[in-house]
Amino acid sequence: MTIRHERLEKAAEMLRAVAHPVRLSILQILEDGEKNVTEICQSLGSAQSYTSQQLNLLKSRGVLASRKDGTQVFYRIAFPGVLKIIQCVCAQDPEAPEPLG
Repeated sequence: MTIRHERLEKAAEMLRAVAHPVRLSILQILEDGEKNVTEICQSLGSAQSYTSQQLNLLKSRGVLASRKDGTQVFYRIAFPGVLKIIQCVCAQDPEAPEPLG
């Protein structure tokens, strides 16, 4: 079975998007369901502008989806399979923190 080049490119983009400690933390925060930007910022302990940049990158790569409710934007994981990928990677390191999922 051969995976088409376009699909491999999309997979590589998605993996690059999650390959960052803050973005992995965002996925961990959203693992239990959608959260608004303020909740994510508080959990991360980071500024809203920085957090929004990270959220937008994950959304642009298809990892996250969002919805607007009034002035608030809520984010959720759009591609749950990404959590399984992260679990597999974390399982390779016995000293890694508790895996997602």
